[in-house]
Amino acid sequence: MIPLVVGIVCGDAFPHALPWRFFGVVAVALTVALYVCHRYSLQQVYGVWAFVLLGLVGYQGAACAWEATYYDLSSPKACYKVRICDWPEEKKRSILCPVHVQGIFVDDTLQTDVRQPMFLLYFHKDSLSARLMRGDELLVQTHLTQPRNWGDFDYARFLRRKGVSGTGYVPDGRWRVLGNDSARTLRQIALDYREQVVGLYHRLGFQGDNLAVLAALTVGDQSDLSEEIVKTYSVAGASHVLSLSGLHIGFLYALLWWMLRPFWARWRWLKPFLLLFLVAALWGFAFFTGLASPVVRSVIMASFVALTSFCSSKLLTINSLAATAFLMLLVRPLWLFDVSFQLSFLSLAAILVFQPPLYACWTPRSRILRYVWGLITVSVAAQIGCAPLVMLYFSQFPTHFLLSNLLVVPLSSLILYAAVVLLALTPLPGWQTGFVPVVESLLNWQNGGLKLIENLPFSSLDQLEVSVVDVWLFYLFLALLWFCLHRFTFRRVCAALLALLACVV
Repeated sequence: MIPLVVGIVCGDAFPHALPWRFFGVVAVALTVALYVCHRYSLQQVYGVWAFVLLGLVGYQGAACAWEATYYDLSSPKACYKVRICDWPEEKKRSILCPVHVQGIFVDDTLQTDVRQPMFLLYFHKDSLSARLMRGDELLVQTHLTQPRNWGDFDYARFLRRKGVSGTGYVPDGRWRVLGNDSARTLRQIALDYREQVVGLYHRLGFQGDNLAVLAALTVGDQSDLSEEIVKTYSVAGASHVLSLSGLHIGFLYALLWWMLRPFWARWRWLKPFLLLFLVAALWGFAFFTGLASPVVRSVIMASFVALTSFCSSKLLTINSLAATAFLMLLVRPLWLFDVSFQLSFLSLAAILVFQPPLYACWTPRSRILRYVWGLITVSVAAQIGCAPLVMLYFSQFPTHFLLSNLLVVPLSSLILYAAVVLLALTPLPGWQTGFVPVVESLLNWQNGGLKLIENLPFSSLDQLEVSVVDVWLFYLFLALLWFCLHRFTFRRVCAALLALLACVV
């Protein structure tokens, strides 16, 4: 895992892909080296070669991903044929459309581009641009450029990591619709189903913040979230609830596991088929959310957990978590720099490492107290893993995160389960309409409770200045602390305290 990450970081910093014949030479050299090591019992060389090989794989993957976004931006204003690949987003003074550039007109001749790089085009906001739809094929006259950076933030690198080659502005009268491409990708079909679910919520009478939070919780649609509700969840330390990812997939996994467990226990021969059904149900849910990257990553992880549970009694271990991240980064190396990817895996790793010793500090006799204590220890462990990155990326830290999690974890799970029941009642309109007040009440309790927490004194520490070095030192301290928990020695304690002192200073 470590050599792959090192290789990806180097490939992102120096994005120049190596020629593929170089890997042929490396493969031959590796074969000769392995033969020599086997003959002369040089076992330690195996690890060195594996480290080098994985590092090269990571470097090549990141460099190739960077080169895939390259586009010649030196030409002046030109005419392009583009296709809108996602739903347009309305801004204050423009309409933002993610597009694939299908070709450029040179001397009235279309020169197609088989790569079809992605760009972000900003159209002048008027009644015509407001009617643009996903799948529309357009003829636009614009100047494609690299995006401007915002202060110290490298916006161009951020977009390239997302697969976006650049941006452009299209003035009024400099574009026209050629038609609509009826051919749709799997993700576009999934987004259409997501729109149908959100439309059903509209027809059932959900409005305002309740509609926005329900759509974000169940299908990952954050387009209707107001700035006020986003600020409330962020200050209260519950913004992870609005981002459909690991928490929600975990709720769904637990529900499916609970439903299938009686069949699992009674008919052991059904176990492989039930496992396939569970994985298929998770991917079906990901399909309804539009196959967003955070959901896809969470479902991959849950599928891996389900497969490992088939072979082992432990649902999730550090090794299986690392294996999941390893496989994801092999396919999509630049996911390493995605904030949600980092937060998801670091929070899970912290829960696996620190939650058991925290939970062992107290053993309540009451079942309710055990549940509350378990929820507290999970929240603290997850916050230990996420806090440095949260302070680095968002410059704030929610001080009442424990209180917020005690509220939103049970309520958001109930909202998700209630939404499943609500959608299942679609063939029975009368029952479905009668069930709407139940979901509305849960949403009101969650939103109202978080607003109360937001208004508490010192609910958030803002304008925190944390550097990348501080983050690395803090995680070094956590690693040394983990070593101390496994084997308590004076040297390890001193090393951990020195790392913590360096973070504070």
